[in-house]
Formats: sequence, structure tokens, C-alpha cells
Amino acid sequence: MSVEFDIRPMVQKHSALPIERLRVVSRFEDIRLAEVRRGVVFIFAAWSGPAVMAFQMFTRLMSELPTSLLDLVVIDTDCLTAESATQLFGTQGFIAGGYGETIWVRDGVIVAREIAIPA
Repeated sequence: MSVEFDIRPMVQKHSALPIERLRVVSRFEDIRLAEVRRGVVFIFAAWSGPAVMAFQMFTRLMSELPTSLLDLVVIDTDCLTAESATQLFGTQGFIAGGYGETIWVRDGVIVAREIAIPA
């Protein structure tokens, strides 16, 4: 039996938003994309310095905006399978690189993706 890593302490430590404002999930199914009216899914890699820095910047920016109507979801990148990553990123075989990728959702449909790939 494998033990899941709980990203919640890392999320709480590095977030400029209160932890209650974020929906932290460790299983792809728990995102419930179809139920998201307006939201952002942040792919968090707790083991990645660039992802932690991107998360800090993301939550700092979100804390300055009126985001009460946004569903802000943080998911552990390590729980994504090839199939779930394809659903999120729209590219067969794409694996999140641990750079703090974000998915923007409107009425259950992914409308934008921010995929940071170093040059």
C-alpha cells in the first residue's frame, strides 16, 4: 500500500490566500470539472522550486483581486495519470513539468491553459 503525500501543509505555508479559500485535492476526480462554473486549477508540485514560486505569485495576485466567485483548486501533480493529464492539458502524452501549470475553467469547460516550459 502506497502512502499519499499531503500537499496541504506546503500549500498553506506558501499561499498568500487563506487555506479556506482554496480547494486542495489529491485525486483528479475531486476536481469535479463539470461542476466548476468559474475557476482556476493550479497544478502544484510540492517538490519543485519553480512550482512553489509560481504558486506564491499566483496566490499573491489572486489575493489582490475580487475572486470570491472563483473556485480556486490546487491539485497535486503527482496524482495525475497520463489519461487525466490529457484531459487537463488537451495533448496526448503531456505530463505536467512541475512549473505551476494552470487550467482556467468556465461552465465545466477548460477555456485556457498556462503551461510554463523553460526555454
